[in-house]
Amino acid sequence: MRAIFIGMLASGLASGLATAACAQTLPPAPSAMSAMPRKLPPGYLTGKPPVEILKLLPPPPAPGSAQDLADRTVYAASASAVGSADWQEAVAELNPTSPAYFAKLSCAVGKVISPQTTPITLAMIARSGVDLTGPMSSAKNFYKRPRPFTTDKGPACDPITKDGIGAGLGFAYPSGHAGIGWLWALILADANPGRAQAIRAFGQHTGDLRIACRVHWLSDVAYGRILATSIYGRLTAEPEFQADLVRAADEIAKAPMAACAG
Repeated sequence: MRAIFIGMLASGLASGLATAACAQTLPPAPSAMSAMPRKLPPGYLTGKPPVEILKLLPPPPAPGSAQDLADRTVYAASASAVGSADWQEAVAELNPTSPAYFAKLSCAVGKVISPQTTPITLAMIARSGVDLTGPMSSAKNFYKRPRPFTTDKGPACDPITKDGIGAGLGFAYPSGHAGIGWLWALILADANPGRAQAIRAFGQHTGDLRIACRVHWLSDVAYGRILATSIYGRLTAEPEFQADLVRAADEIAKAPMAACAG
């Protein structure tokens, strides 16, 4: 899972992220592919004491517990929304560094987030993503929680789940997408506080869509956000991150407005 998620970050950022959609009026940029490095830089917490993930997060809900019942109830209820607007949105945002995802993130921030307009900001959130991916992957590999569509069956929105096995997605707990969405929302809300409510709503929606997609349990998403909040707390204590946040705030303030429908 770590390799998959790091690959998403690297390929997505290197490919230009948000140069598409959302009615953003940027001219085509031939340098988009080279604006970000294909190999991600180390995280801000690289070389620092590790996040003690097994102390931070409890085990997944025990079978038959109230939380396990809630997970299964929510998963069963989500079957009624297969093919809905949320389902289709989840399909479009399977990769959290896709143009579709960053187009909507730009709308939440209110500014065009792209390699041409906000390279410092993109580098900052990429590095923070690296910091989250390590402990997230450690927890997944330790707990080895099955995906809901492998145990309770039913369709999921990701095409690689068609076999019902889930090996392609890795283990479920905690949700990496929910974590990355919430971590980036916390950071970008600091960088553009005037849009904090919209940014945090978008970050929360990232995790909600993983439930709509039927690839995560409710508790996977909840604890993904808890992990993100812990990483965010660590980051805000790092001088290098603090300096980059100031630079990102200045960069976002000068970026073009994101002209978004609605």
